[in-house]
Amino acid sequence: MIKAEVPLLCLLLLLLCTTGFAGEQQDREKLKAVSADIRKLERSLKDATGQKNSLAEELRALETESASLQREISQLKSQLNQLEADLKQLGTQRAELQSQSRSQQRLIYSQVNAAYRLGKEEPVKLLLNQEDPALFSRTLKYYSYFLQARANKLNSYISTLHALAETETSIKQKTDKITVQRQQLQNRNDTLSSRKTQRLQVMAKLDQQILTKQQHLKNLQRERAHLEQVLSALEEAIGDIRVPTDSRPFAKQRGNLHWPVKGKLRHSYGSLRNTEMKWEGWLLSAPEGSGIHSIHHGRVVFSDYLRGHGLLIIVDHGDGYMSLYAHNQVLLKEAGDWVTTGETIARVGNTGGQKEHALYFEIRQNGKPTDPRKWLAKS
Repeated sequence: MIKAEVPLLCLLLLLLCTTGFAGEQQDREKLKAVSADIRKLERSLKDATGQKNSLAEELRALETESASLQREISQLKSQLNQLEADLKQLGTQRAELQSQSRSQQRLIYSQVNAAYRLGKEEPVKLLLNQEDPALFSRTLKYYSYFLQARANKLNSYISTLHALAETETSIKQKTDKITVQRQQLQNRNDTLSSRKTQRLQVMAKLDQQILTKQQHLKNLQRERAHLEQVLSALEEAIGDIRVPTDSRPFAKQRGNLHWPVKGKLRHSYGSLRNTEMKWEGWLLSAPEGSGIHSIHHGRVVFSDYLRGHGLLIIVDHGDGYMSLYAHNQVLLKEAGDWVTTGETIARVGNTGGQKEHALYFEIRQNGKPTDPRKWLAKS
């Protein structure tokens, strides 16, 4: 009789184990489904704020480009002023050379007339025609000086003509360059004007989205409502999840729970967050990467990124009690994992747009926040 009962008992145990494993898998699937729904909600919220972020980036790009255009315009104006000054100087130089050229022409004309008056007498012929050798010597020297002076004047005139030609070329080059620079300057000014118009348009759009205190309040309210949606979805999902009964109930731990992290209390439950909202938990500042510990035995029901809370992990402790740990640097547990009291579940960070490294911590009872001070042991 006993031998017949042994196989039956083994079969019963096997069925129980199989049923337990199946239940565990179903629980995990429920949590995964809820996490997937939450991620969809997160994506829709990101899409809603994506336009604002793209406008801010567009404004940054426009203002950066405008600053660069302003620098280019300033440089072009400086270059244009220098070119115009050079052109003015070249104009003065040309006028002087033209005046000098005319004077040289007159001198050369006078010398040509003088040479004509002297006739075509050559030095030997002059010598033969001169009765006085001393007069001949003076005449010869005069003739030599005259020829040298004429040669010098001609050379000087030729140099002046060359300088005048070079000046004319420089003036042409400067004029062409000024034309190009003016066109470039006009193009830059047109572009800058366009960018300024675009900037005004972007600013007008951003002005409608700039966060005033009231808008900031609405953002916080949306984030809180979002968290409430998450918690509500989790409550529905974990309603059938079995929490072991061999551990001491959470309700019996009132005033004896360990702190989730060693840190400084920056904001406490019930203190003003702004003019109309209060903190629903604690904000504990702690060194980056510090270990965050589960305050009680339970099961991770959420482990993912949540808008406004960053990397968030939520532990269900049974009987309607939950603990929330937000702004983490890294999450060490996944949805569906069981954790023990004091087990490290995450590390301190500043995700979710926080400036400082800190842990935001809440205790919830039946979905409503409760003061952690009533539950945690005195530090």
